[in-house]
Amino acid sequence: MRPVSPTARKAGAALAALMLSTALTACQPDSSTASAATPTSVPTPTDQASAPASNSTGGSQSDAPQGLESFYSQTIDWKDCSDGTASFQCGTVTVPLDYDHPDGQTITIALKKLPASDGNAEHGSLFFNPGGPGGSGVEAMTSAPRVSEELRAAYDIIGFDPRGVGQSTPITCWTNDEIEQYLANPSDDAGPTNPLKGITSTNNPAQDKIDRGAANAARCAQHSQVPELLDHVGTRDVARDLDVLRATNSNTKLNYLGISYGTRIGAIYADLFPGHVGRVVLDSAVDPSKREIDSITETVAFKEGVLRQYVEHCQAQDGCPLTGSTDEAVAQLAAFVDGLDKNPLTAPDSDATVNTQDATAIIQQHAVAQPDWEELTAMLTPAMTNHDGTLMVKAKQNSSDLSPETTVEEVVSQANEQIMLAAVICNDNPDAGGTASDWDAQAAAEKKSYPFFGGTSSAMDAYCRGWGHQGKTPPQETHAKGSDPILVVGITGDVQTLYSWAQSLAGQLDNGHLFTIKGYGHGGAIGSCATATTIGFLVNGTVPAEGATCTAEPRKAADGAEG
Repeated sequence: MRPVSPTARKAGAALAALMLSTALTACQPDSSTASAATPTSVPTPTDQASAPASNSTGGSQSDAPQGLESFYSQTIDWKDCSDGTASFQCGTVTVPLDYDHPDGQTITIALKKLPASDGNAEHGSLFFNPGGPGGSGVEAMTSAPRVSEELRAAYDIIGFDPRGVGQSTPITCWTNDEIEQYLANPSDDAGPTNPLKGITSTNNPAQDKIDRGAANAARCAQHSQVPELLDHVGTRDVARDLDVLRATNSNTKLNYLGISYGTRIGAIYADLFPGHVGRVVLDSAVDPSKREIDSITETVAFKEGVLRQYVEHCQAQDGCPLTGSTDEAVAQLAAFVDGLDKNPLTAPDSDATVNTQDATAIIQQHAVAQPDWEELTAMLTPAMTNHDGTLMVKAKQNSSDLSPETTVEEVVSQANEQIMLAAVICNDNPDAGGTASDWDAQAAAEKKSYPFFGGTSSAMDAYCRGWGHQGKTPPQETHAKGSDPILVVGITGDVQTLYSWAQSLAGQLDNGHLFTIKGYGHGGAIGSCATATTIGFLVNGTVPAEGATCTAEPRKAADGAEG
């Protein structure tokens, strides 16, 4: 059985958050912040064909784009899943490698289905993507049985692995023998357990990142069964695959739940196929009109602003280890963290250490993502005054929800997810020009403006230059003119997909409706009120009133899935 990746595990938990309780069904969005308008209800679609009772699903040529009729009309042979998971069915669909040349090479897309609990699936299929890029929808389906009974009865729930990911035709960059050798003799060099090592480090020059991209691309071209796939893993290709999945599962419209990066897939799908949009929820939304470098720059500015608030709070308390003005204190904290690669924090009776990357993640978590400023100060005080890492090592260990990768299968899963994260970003962002020296200068300027989180915005531009497989279509607004209502969910304190991005996407869409969750977190309905609103839209077609909000209920930690 293939292990569940970090992204899939966290997104699976988000999917499982759509659970039903007596209180949930009665819960409504906060009336104090909603407008006077009442929620609207969209009639239950009458053209949503439910899956047939047999173990095969046939598509239709009736709405197939010219030249793609054979793909749209193929039959899915649903079978018991090889991993032995009960209640699920697994299958594959064939799609063109290149939609501009549908008569050429083909690849396969893997699906995992939880059939409707009542055997009817009155609304057809609900497709799910957990985010990433690189997240496996097949793996995330492990949490699907815990989804609300309302949702389970209304839909066949289907997770899929986007092209290049997991059990679909994958991009592969290491042989099993190489992985076994690596596990037997691990090193600090970038390898299958950390193929993107150093990409976001402010200590590495841009040329190193270019070289890393080129090295990874060469390995992937060497070991992938379909090396041409490196040029065809962009989100527009995934969205076109999704329309084939819709048709081959006998749905005239697409019902879809996308989280984080999954919202980019959903938004681009809606723009390409507005007439096929059914009930679509884009949760923790990204803004598809932004280049990756612009998204990172905005995120850096957001995080740095919240960190400054923490610093000011800390300095107002007795015993704060940060001194001087706010600017001086932030620079002091940045210098301390930057030095941890050479002199990591340690703790008695533990082999674990905290380096620059670890400390940055801990501080981001406690200062910005799920603020616990008192606990952060308690950790930083001994660390900065005595280089005592006891509390920070403990925080690192507590934040890890997965044991270190120890098998070839686990390393394959992690390596594929990380490689695909970068591969999709490169395919979605055409080369915008620039040189290594330009990017180094940009990183230095950003680091000066944002001493703690800055210096990373141009990292992917450099990596993608080396990777060499970049798309031709630049990011652009998505309007989906004439589509059915699309529910866009934004969380005000989301540090991974900013709330302003959800606002922007909802404004771009011709029939977009913004639903706001006040609080912190990323991905999935947070609390009974938010869950009820999402389920109400998916099951009953109820669109929340304009301006409606819910308050996030506290949960243990912010999700760490990629945007």
